[in-house]
Amino acid sequence: MSRVTPQDLIPGKIYPAGTDSPSHFATEPLKNLFRFGDGLKGLGNQGGIRRAMVERNPSLVNEEAFIVLLDTGKQAEWENHYDEAANILVYYGDNQMPGKDFRDTKQRGNETFLKHFGRAYAPERGHHAPFFYFERVGRDVRYVGLALPHVDGMTLDEALYRKTFHHKASGATYENLVARFTVLPIPVDGEWLLDLKLGVGDGEHEPAAWRTFRQNLTEPRMPQLSLFDSDSLEDNSHPRTRNHEGMRMTRYRISQSRFRETLLRRDACCELCGLDVRELLVASHILPWALSDASQKDDPDNGLVLCVMHDGLFDKGFISFASDGRLLVTPHLGEENRRLMGLREDMSIRNWPGRENYMGHHRFRFDEAH
Repeated sequence: MSRVTPQDLIPGKIYPAGTDSPSHFATEPLKNLFRFGDGLKGLGNQGGIRRAMVERNPSLVNEEAFIVLLDTGKQAEWENHYDEAANILVYYGDNQMPGKDFRDTKQRGNETFLKHFGRAYAPERGHHAPFFYFERVGRDVRYVGLALPHVDGMTLDEALYRKTFHHKASGATYENLVARFTVLPIPVDGEWLLDLKLGVGDGEHEPAAWRTFRQNLTEPRMPQLSLFDSDSLEDNSHPRTRNHEGMRMTRYRISQSRFRETLLRRDACCELCGLDVRELLVASHILPWALSDASQKDDPDNGLVLCVMHDGLFDKGFISFASDGRLLVTPHLGEENRRLMGLREDMSIRNWPGRENYMGHHRFRFDEAH
């Protein structure tokens, strides 16, 4: 099979659905638009958030080449909204299931939002993949523009936050992410799409606006929050005021104080190194406080006691723990730093099924970052 270069993406252009088959999936416009041939996988034919993965580049295994956002206008619980004057897109995540973790979705759209917004607000952290925004027009689609997971003047928790919704059919509640993108209504060369698919960076077909965006990410334009600083991703459905912030911090301090006492009764020393100086111990949430629901915030299984140094390493994603409790350390620290920080290969913590339910999420982000 020969390699195929996708069509150029032109803002405002309508890309029609196919007409040579009665099957909706065979004629779905986005699936037909993003074809690459030569054995390369294209784009799926379902969902509003569709990921195309990098192929044939060993250094970018399990990384997105690009992500397509499609507004169908048919969501019952929410409506995506594009402000053309401000070039700001409000786009909702892909969870709509009561009783389900908002990250645990079939297309992994919310995990993808967390990853790429986190990287956009954390200079020099990881691979950056562009988003392309389309709107449904009947059976066809209209390309709107290149969507950046970042809004100038907004912090991470303002650009991406968690919100509670009510499922109209069942009346039950569920949580989903709300994301704000900056949309650039610029054309995209089909050759660049092929470069992205193959993991080619800094190619001649890369739009200048995207190159500028990537380069600016190395500058401290915004508060620098790492992918693991997710305590900022709270429900931000109302404009932030000083009173709102004060109430949030009060709730956090009360909850954290209760959580700390519970954990210190269980473990009165650092679970990793054994330090037992109470003033130097931190009761840390494994799944960050702001990403936890009411029961998870106070669940002892969602916590571990670490000394100040090892808590900092865990919080920033330099260390994590395997399912059997073994210590995992990023190779970026180097042998000398590991020695200075007292990290040894034989170190471990106790782990059990309840704790592993939370640790798996931390380990997923640890693996993604390193």
